[in-house]
Amino acid sequence: MNAKSIFSALAGCAFAVSASAALAHGSTKPRHGGVTQVSGEMVIELVRSAKGADVYVVEEDEPVAASGLDGKITVSASGAKQSVPLVAGAGNLLSAPGLVVPSGAKVVVALVTKADGAKAFVTFDPK
Repeated sequence: MNAKSIFSALAGCAFAVSASAALAHGSTKPRHGGVTQVSGEMVIELVRSAKGADVYVVEEDEPVAASGLDGKITVSASGAKQSVPLVAGAGNLLSAPGLVVPSGAKVVVALVTKADGAKAFVTFDPK
């Protein structure tokens, strides 16, 4: 085996491993027009609107019941920091009504599952 074929084989293996890692959590594509981050097995989507901030949680492409989660969202912008609890809504929706998330802010979402206390943290830098 020459160096070129060894390199090709290694590149193919690396591609296969990276592709399977990307699929391990299901789709990370935003479903509600927001931005997503992955924490453990959870895909967390942040959606900003005029009404506040919404967070949607899925695990392996299945919605995670918001009623089984406790959470808070922290927004840091222009030297100020604001932390508010997330309120469970229908399905996999958690909301922070009235929370303003300006462009360029740093947003941290912290979630804890009520059943086993597992924690998930993600950071967003919305544009």
